[in-house]
Amino acid sequence: MKKEIWKHPKQESSLDEAEVPLWFWNAKLEKEELLRQLNLQTEIGVKATNPHARTENGAGYRGGYLDEEWFSNMRTVLDYKKEHGEKMWLYDEIDWPAGTCNKTITRDEKFREQYITIDRIPVPEGKPFRIQLRTFEGAGMFGMTPETDYAKIPMNIHILEEETGNAFALSEYFNYGIFGPELEFRSDRDAVAYVTRIHVDPYEYGGDESVNYLDKDATDAFLKSTYNKYFEQMGEDFGGTVTAVFNDETRMCNAIPWSREFAEVFRERHGYDIRQELYRIILPGTENGRIRVDYYDTVAYLYQTRYFKRIHSWCEKHNLKFFAHLLAEETLFGHVRYSGDYMRQNRYQDIVGADYLGKGIGSLNLKFTSGAAHSYGKNMTAVEIFAGCGWDLTFDEYTRMITFAFQQGMQTIINHGFFYSAEGERANDWPPSEFFQWKYWNRQSEGNDMIRRLQYAMTGGVNEADVLAYLPTETMQMHYIPDQNFTHAFSYGAFLRDEKAVRVDREIQLLFQTMLSANVDFDLVHRDAVGNFAVRDGSIINITNGQQFTALMLPMCEVLPLEMARLAKVFAAEGGRIIAVDDIPAFGVNQSEDEEVRRIMAELYDRGSLTVYSSDDKAAILKTLDERIPHPIVITKGVKGTINHHPAYPSYLIDPYMHTGEEMTGVQFVRYIKEGMRNTLFMNYGNDPETIEVKVQTDGGIPEIWDTLTGDIRQAEVTAEEEDGYIIRLQLPCSHGLFVVSKC
Repeated sequence: MKKEIWKHPKQESSLDEAEVPLWFWNAKLEKEELLRQLNLQTEIGVKATNPHARTENGAGYRGGYLDEEWFSNMRTVLDYKKEHGEKMWLYDEIDWPAGTCNKTITRDEKFREQYITIDRIPVPEGKPFRIQLRTFEGAGMFGMTPETDYAKIPMNIHILEEETGNAFALSEYFNYGIFGPELEFRSDRDAVAYVTRIHVDPYEYGGDESVNYLDKDATDAFLKSTYNKYFEQMGEDFGGTVTAVFNDETRMCNAIPWSREFAEVFRERHGYDIRQELYRIILPGTENGRIRVDYYDTVAYLYQTRYFKRIHSWCEKHNLKFFAHLLAEETLFGHVRYSGDYMRQNRYQDIVGADYLGKGIGSLNLKFTSGAAHSYGKNMTAVEIFAGCGWDLTFDEYTRMITFAFQQGMQTIINHGFFYSAEGERANDWPPSEFFQWKYWNRQSEGNDMIRRLQYAMTGGVNEADVLAYLPTETMQMHYIPDQNFTHAFSYGAFLRDEKAVRVDREIQLLFQTMLSANVDFDLVHRDAVGNFAVRDGSIINITNGQQFTALMLPMCEVLPLEMARLAKVFAAEGGRIIAVDDIPAFGVNQSEDEEVRRIMAELYDRGSLTVYSSDDKAAILKTLDERIPHPIVITKGVKGTINHHPAYPSYLIDPYMHTGEEMTGVQFVRYIKEGMRNTLFMNYGNDPETIEVKVQTDGGIPEIWDTLTGDIRQAEVTAEEEDGYIIRLQLPCSHGLFVVSKC
């Protein structure tokens, strides 16, 4: 890194997108005021901005959307940016979630989210049960006769024996009238009927915000209504002044989403008709769980390809970067419920994004996001941050949160937000504004310098983590039983009903937090990205970015893709050791993979290459990892790790997850390799300064200390010289981070 850039980061134009605030257009806009506020941003070093119209609290934006008035205001911003050599992003919606074009797309029912409900109806022994027969899609059964092959006609009702779960052949209980078969069921055993129905919410009652993200036609309508208009008005500046698009907070609104092509795509991917089996996803048990894995795979695949891939392709064609963040990134429960598989939705993003609400510190959601980015070889991440922190947010809290975000793998700060106006009710729209209305506005230039320095030190290279962990999304899918009684927006939502799902969701959080607290860094691999990893010289390599891992962990992986099992086998053959937590994988993602997955795992276990630990014995897991990973940076004296005072969320959904109230104390460090140098970012999350001693392995000279807030650079204070490096004394403030810069 160049010291001149570090000391004067505003002079480096390549760092101009280190901070890209959401600029809330929340009043009637005036050209003179737009220019005044743009100039204020320039003066503090904010050289990129993202106009975002807000209509919250009845006191928001006043004006047209995507009309001449709108683009007149956008051209005011664009002309200013072009004149000053600055950048801007496009927020692709008014309010959120993305995809509605100000709730116009969803006026057409075919673009609204389709979803399934499954009703459970007890049928007591000996009691007659009648219901109008329909196909799965809801059509009548007119003209069908006893000769009809009902095995080929998915119906919307299934009846099972309550005790055994065996299904009754319903055609044996049909009577035939002038309109076709009618059901008259009676059994000498207690039974349960499951009735499925396809729904679309009325526009007036939630349907206005419920886009069907699994439907390519809905996405194409959004692109036509919004993206094409921006291209018509501003396209000549795409890739120059206009660099990126911001896509906000999409999700599956309902617990069992559906689309017109779902059954067809499902059959292509899994070889059977999900319409005949879908009722089983609300039933417990492993066999039903395998149906759930296939179902949520298809949800994730359609979401990924029918929404994100199509928007990304449009952006790529038009020379724009695509940024998106989703909903409920914090837990595996949220990953499955709102995305099918959260990690996979990041494949078609150029800037992989997260959201962080509230001013607490310690959640894993940023780690999940950066893990997804790294697994795909993406070279940029960003976080929307500070919403809900309140007007009492201090500058020290501000800089601590920024440092935490970078330590978790974020590389761009998207302020939520810079308010055009904070008058009246506007001040209550998820405050604070970190703009001129904030009491610490006079220090925002310092904050911008710090953000630029952090991006400079932690881009253009690679995160140096030692442990690669497989994220057990498929195991969560197998045990997660969807709760149809909740959509979104609640503090206490749907509970996990399966004990194994509860344990997986909780223990993966506790395990990862335990590792981070001990400064044992890790990165993540998941089903969609296994092909990006290979074994070389006894280590696992991320072939997209060069990351190197000396330990492999399979935590709570009852289900494991065959490709991942084969990677583990090659790793073991070159001397690698594998840690399994709670379970030895027993199932492949597809049932055809089961036998080989079990055989590989049995071979690894019998050879001693695979060791199984209980998730309750995290001390033993840490001890084993400590023995297997290198330690180029070690705290030898003083506070050696962190304590996370909120290490896991409860076993129910929260929407949105507010991080206020979460707390972490102690010292955390992360390592980043860039241009042959190791940039190790230390942060003290305690309330008082800390002095620690650190062993730094290096084959170069004495390490240097680079201060992220002040820009000072000084030689480290050496307390001892060792054969492979130095012991240095490090005095850590509790407001911002310090880099120890050493040669690898």
